[in-house]
Amino acid sequence: MMHARRFLVVLALLIALSVGVALIPEQMTQTATAAPASPAVVILVGSVVPISIIESQSSTGAPTFAPGGSLAQALADLHAAGFEIKHVEGQNYTLVRQ
Repeated sequence: MMHARRFLVVLALLIALSVGVALIPEQMTQTATAAPASPAVVILVGSVVPISIIESQSSTGAPTFAPGGSLAQALADLHAAGFEIKHVEGQNYTLVRQ
């Protein structure tokens, strides 16, 4: 189980890194007066019902979530704070505040 969790955490970090690398050319073309990047949260969830959070990564200005927390509550809190789901891949949820 520990190896599976490590694999999922590494996979989530690789996905987040690849998304960040893909955004670099776009960010380089912005002018100096551009607004700072929006806060983002990446949540990795388990497959056991009830669905709970295994790992959560948050940028500056975004809420954090503890392992074992409820996915439904985390999503409700993020939506109330103005975050939108931008990407879902398997058990990874990426939310960004607009």
